[in-house]
Amino acid sequence: MKLNKLLAPVLGLSLLLPAAGAFAATPTTADMSPELKTKVIQFTMGSKMYMVNGASMSMPMAPVVYKGTTYVPLRQLAMNANMKVSYNKETSTTWLDTGIQRYEFWVNSKVYKVDNMRKGLNDMVISRNGQTLVPVRWFVDNFEWDMNVSNNMITINKTY
Repeated sequence: MKLNKLLAPVLGLSLLLPAAGAFAATPTTADMSPELKTKVIQFTMGSKMYMVNGASMSMPMAPVVYKGTTYVPLRQLAMNANMKVSYNKETSTTWLDTGIQRYEFWVNSKVYKVDNMRKGLNDMVISRNGQTLVPVRWFVDNFEWDMNVSNNMITINKTY
């Protein structure tokens, strides 16, 4: 009698073991996903040249420091982060479209909008030589990039 009570659970478990092995051998979506990619952008203070994943590129103006904050042309940041920038000369409004959200900036303002919601910047957006410049730190923090500053080199990177 005791043997019958023990036999049923043992047989039941023995039938589940092959299924557990098959489940463990099935690849998950994480196993099948492509390797992560990292985008690295390096700016040198005083230089119109910058690097994207080791490839040299040029921009209309060099990064600038204004009131202790480092600024870079928004268009170059956006282009290399797969975002789009547009500008309305009549209203002096710059738009940044990330594909998920739309940002609206005004030159010499610490206020901007994200999908029509007002937000504040620590340092204002500025314009130089027809370029809209944003604080590098704002871009890095807002879009979850990493940043390293060494001597005159600013390196920002993001792993996708």
